[in-house]
Formats: sequence, C-alpha cells, structure tokens
Amino acid sequence: HTIAAMVETTGCIPKSFGIAKDNFEEQLHLAQQGIHGCDVLIFSAGSSVSTRDMTADVINALGEPGVLVHGLSLKPGKPAILGVVNDKPIFGLPGNPVSAMIVFDLIVSPTLYHLSGCIKPPMNTTTTATLSLNIASAAGREDYIPVRLESQGEETFAHPVFGKSNLIHTLSYADGLIQVPLDKSGLYQGETVKVKLF
Repeated sequence: HTIAAMVETTGCIPKSFGIAKDNFEEQLHLAQQGIHGCDVLIFSAGSSVSTRDMTADVINALGEPGVLVHGLSLKPGKPAILGVVNDKPIFGLPGNPVSAMIVFDLIVSPTLYHLSGCIKPPMNTTTTATLSLNIASAAGREDYIPVRLESQGEETFAHPVFGKSNLIHTLSYADGLIQVPLDKSGLYQGETVKVKLF
C-alpha cells in the first residue's frame, strides 16, 4: 500500500498484482502479467541475495536486457535492482520499508515523472539545520539519515533518528532526511546540514 500511495503522488496509476509466494514460477507469472499490462514494473522485496530472493532471476527471465544494475552504493537501499525489458523500466525495491521508500524517492519517482512527460517535477522542500550529533559513514557510499527537527530560539537542530531499515516507525519520528555524500566519512556535530523534508 505504501508503494502504491507513492506511485499516486507522481500522478501515475498503480496496479497491484498481489503478493507472490517464494516460488519462481508464480513470481514470473505475475511479472509477465505486469510487463504486458503496465508501463513500469515495480517489485517490492526479493532484491537481496538469499535463496528466497528471486527478483533478479525473474527480471532476467522476462526478457532482454533484463537486470542492468543489482546493488547501489546507498544506505539504506543497497540491494535495489534496476532493469529494462521490452523498453519498460523495472525496479526491484528492497523489502525493508525505509529502504524501499528512500529508493523510490531517489530513483523511481523521478523516472515516473519523466516518463509521464512532466518537464518540471515538484521538488522536495528543503531546509537547513544544525546537526546535533556526529554521524559516521563509510566513504564510497551515500547515506540517508532520518532526522527530527527541533527549534531552539532562532536555531533549528537536526536530531538523527537511528533505527533499522525494516522498521517503518523510524520514519514516523522523523521530519526529513539528511544526506552523507559518497566522498565523506561522516558529518560532524555543529555542522549545517540540508534537510530534505517529507
């Protein structure tokens, strides 16, 4: 329901094909229905590398070229999949809700706007704030950290909301996201950060 609601925010019409079991044939059957009946195909979950995660295999079985990218230098959202079949874009979102929502916002949403002919898609509102804690990150990976904003006098502070990416309530406590760029190994307390508001 969350992904369908996010699709609607772009002006597109979501079409659900239900929940597939951990069975390759069933997943492929539903994916074939999707690729023939839709302009874009979005898988939710099954993008990681365990034996039950078959999304990449299903996409490759749909046709050429299939999976183009499997894994992003992104946290959360590393196991995401990007593919193309019959000139239609296919996205494999991670099963963890926070990861899925962030990948959708960063990659899927701009693609949907572009395909629907939107020349100037709406931009997320941003604000600046002072970071209240140090945040460690691995260089070479783009991190997105949920933050809660708090005004103290004339200054606004961004408090990191730490939590696992499988817990959607992590985002319910946050007002937005801050980005740790690929070339940085973290952000420092007292630093001015740009907050992408929800």
